[in-house]
Amino acid sequence: MRFERIADLILLNLLVIVLIAAIIFLPSGIVRIILGVPFVVFFLGYALVAALFPRRGVISGIERIALSIGLSISVVSLLGLIINYTPWGISLGSILGSAIIFIFAMSGIVWVRRRSLAKGEAFSIQFHWSLPNWGTVSGPKCCLSPWHLFW
Repeated sequence: MRFERIADLILLNLLVIVLIAAIIFLPSGIVRIILGVPFVVFFLGYALVAALFPRRGVISGIERIALSIGLSISVVSLLGLIINYTPWGISLGSILGSAIIFIFAMSGIVWVRRRSLAKGEAFSIQFHWSLPNWGTVSGPKCCLSPWHLFW
């Protein structure tokens, strides 16, 4: 598959775009919270960890998750500190904009770094989506149908 090395980043960037749409079109609500918390607590750090460690096997999955959470909180703090000294100040728009720019920039770096690695060396998450073959699905094998209970 052509996108197997960056499937995780495609999903990450799609979730970021969904968050942008939720913030623009939903003034407040549960969708903004559901997407906003992982954005602040995980997505930024995951993009940075993917850029720092593009090779498979350098760090384990648990280490990748833990570093993603810790670095995400650090990146949000640093972005807030930097934005505080800009003319825009700290607001939802400025924090969201800088975080989105950071994620897209890290995704570009990851794409370049993973592309330079051999096919089996690059870290990737496998997504296997399949629908059941409805022609082979059969109902339960039973001697009584539900209609026998009423007759």
